[in-house]
Amino acid sequence: PKFIKKNILNFISASVKKYIKKSIKKDVKKLKLLNLWVVRQFKNEYNPIHWHGGHISGAGFLKVPSSFGAHIQENKNDAHYKGGTLNLVHGTRQFLSSSIYSIKPEVGDFYFFPNYLMHTVFPFKNSNEERRSISFNAYIDKDIYDVYGNY
Repeated sequence: PKFIKKNILNFISASVKKYIKKSIKKDVKKLKLLNLWVVRQFKNEYNPIHWHGGHISGAGFLKVPSSFGAHIQENKNDAHYKGGTLNLVHGTRQFLSSSIYSIKPEVGDFYFFPNYLMHTVFPFKNSNEERRSISFNAYIDKDIYDVYGNY
């Protein structure tokens, strides 16, 4: 319905503006939502590593399993498995610097990130419950996004 769509758009717009203001002290004047979708994930399903279009992307969590992230340890190399978590990937592994930031989301959490930031979700293995999220891609003012002056 239009009411829900308008509320979601208002929430995303206001949140992205706050995110940019807090991150780089600039005011977003234009925001164009490119797409919005829901991801439903169940036991043993995953979302492969990928990135998005637009300038800004985000993921909000509507439902998470009660045993979120739990897994069956199949071998000793499986000890740090992060089933069901959102994993942001950037750069390379270096001394004292991890290239993966793992987030164990809770219902109501919403994360914003630049479109080019690669991310993935590993499957959770011990639950028959659903993990449901909402994602989006949006354009913002080109002069804010384009730090290299390409536009």
